[in-house]
Amino acid sequence: MSSSSNRSYRPPPPTHCEHEQPVIRQTSRTIDFPLRRFLGCIEYYNGSKCRTFYWLDPELPNDYYKHEVFKLIQKEKRLKEDKSSLNGKIRDLEREIDFQKATMEKEMFLLQLELKESKSSVNKSKDKSQWVNMDLIALTYAMHYCITYAMHYCCKVNTVTTALTNALLN
Repeated sequence: MSSSSNRSYRPPPPTHCEHEQPVIRQTSRTIDFPLRRFLGCIEYYNGSKCRTFYWLDPELPNDYYKHEVFKLIQKEKRLKEDKSSLNGKIRDLEREIDFQKATMEKEMFLLQLELKESKSSVNKSKDKSQWVNMDLIALTYAMHYCITYAMHYCCKVNTVTTALTNALLN
């Protein structure tokens, strides 16, 4: 047998570790071996002292690629953290919108009661022009209230959505 064939020989991959557990395919996320897949003990990342280990992928050709891949791994990690943070902000805004919606519904209900009371007092006085004016004032107030809050909270949601989009694209 020639010496070149000895260098290319690799033992077959293990199927079980020293603890007689099936080995699993895992991915390294270290700076020295970024995204390099290997077979190892299921407890490898939990501090196991098991020595069963088998590289599935060849090593990257030089340190430049290792560092570039590692930077991508770090960027992915930051994006996931940013996404989680922005999702939290979106949930907070949704809760605030729900609260404001409930507040607006309550205000509308109170305005409707006030309008009914005004109508009944106007009907008693038989002055229809006063009834029309009060009706218009109440409707104008309600519309202004709803539009103001809707615009305020749409702007907040739009700001968070823009931030999320920018974070994911950069």
